[in-house]
Amino acid sequence: MKTFYLELLDSRGADRFPAVRQFVAADASGSFGILAGHEPMVAVLRYGLARFEDDSGQWHYAAMSGGTLRFAGNRLTVATVQHFLGLERGTLLQQLSAEMARTESDIARARATLTEIEHSLLRHLGDLMDPASEGSLA
Repeated sequence: MKTFYLELLDSRGADRFPAVRQFVAADASGSFGILAGHEPMVAVLRYGLARFEDDSGQWHYAAMSGGTLRFAGNRLTVATVQHFLGLERGTLLQQLSAEMARTESDIARARATLTEIEHSLLRHLGDLMDPASEGSLA
């Protein structure tokens, strides 16, 4: 079976696989597969698992929270913020779920901080607008 080159890119670096037989992922329209010699394509991947088979017949899983995929010249490039690789589907799903929970927690903390800053700015603006205030411009 013919193979193609796979490169998985994220914020930490790259994982490269020089001989991949097939790659299976999903976008908004559903699951699709890529074999060597596929027509050039671009897709926006959805949250979840992709899988690929190397030239020895071993299946690998890549958990990601979405990303972009480009196939051209028998080279597949997938770019995502972060991906996790492994041979066990269940373990990767747990890892992806934990990472998403951490991200949601970080976002909630950031929103709370922004709300505090906004309230503080509004108080200071109110003080500036109040003529009875010591710091008034009147």
